[in-house]
Amino acid sequence: MAAEQPKEVSDREFFGACCCCLAILAGIAGLIYLIVLLSISKHATYSVTVAGAAGLDPSADLSSAAALSPVFNLTFHIDNSCDRFSSACVTRFASAAVSYGDAFLAKGSVPQFCARPRKVRERGARAWGDGVALPRFLRGQLAREMAAGEAAVQVEVTMPGDGCDAFGCYDTVLICSDAKIGGGPARCREETVYHRHQQAEPAPGSTN
Repeated sequence: MAAEQPKEVSDREFFGACCCCLAILAGIAGLIYLIVLLSISKHATYSVTVAGAAGLDPSADLSSAAALSPVFNLTFHIDNSCDRFSSACVTRFASAAVSYGDAFLAKGSVPQFCARPRKVRERGARAWGDGVALPRFLRGQLAREMAAGEAAVQVEVTMPGDGCDAFGCYDTVLICSDAKIGGGPARCREETVYHRHQQAEPAPGSTN
């Protein structure tokens, strides 16, 4: 019986070594699988469609020097079909500003909505302006482009207080250029705008 003990111990060691090897191989396989998933997973893309605009008629609204009151019907799209892990959202209190040639035209709120992993979502919104003064040269240019069906605007969506990191707190801004009125989706680029740090005011009686 005593002679068989080393063989029994050796079998246990062999079995334990096999289990360790299998665990290591399983861990490596899982890591490789995760790396592959991360490599093929892509972040969401945002776009906007300007479905239509009122108050910009070339022969009526844009032909005179009167102030404009435009209204834009917007549709925001989130394509998250290539992201396998996280949702993409337009967050609470987001707002959209519409401009033409760097001149402000309209502003409006954007409802909060999200696209879950591998999903595509869209949501409508409206931006409007009242008493908007557009420079004469831009008014004439916009009138010609509206008449030709080629007018395009820029839409900026600001999501305030979207997060904080080591550099501070920031807003996320979606900049959607060349959004053709009555055209298809215009892709947006995402920018991070950090808040300016405000120095604390000295306490009453302080000499600093």
